[in-house]
Amino acid sequence: MRHVEEALKNMKEKGGDNCKFISIANCEDVKGVAPIVSFKIQSDPVLEVGINGCQACDMLEYVLRLIQSFNDKFPCRENAITITKIQEALMWQDQRTKDREQRNVEGKNEK
Repeated sequence: MRHVEEALKNMKEKGGDNCKFISIANCEDVKGVAPIVSFKIQSDPVLEVGINGCQACDMLEYVLRLIQSFNDKFPCRENAITITKIQEALMWQDQRTKDREQRNVEGKNEK
């Protein structure tokens, strides 16, 4: 539960509060049951309907923070590689967004 809470805290510090996407069920009272994190996915382009959920990159950011929290406590090569690959995925998605912005199709259902 601690790592999940740490990842959520880091998301909020990053500005994740403005995206209505993460909720956590408190399962501390149920022994052996992992916490439940849920994401509400954005439906339709933000420019058309406003923010009503999260983007795939928001979920990647959460997973990145979660793995970083694990790695802070239990560092290993596999965690480091996972962190690098998630950062790389985020970089490529950022590149995609910049390309769509240049073509004036970002936030629209257009190619």
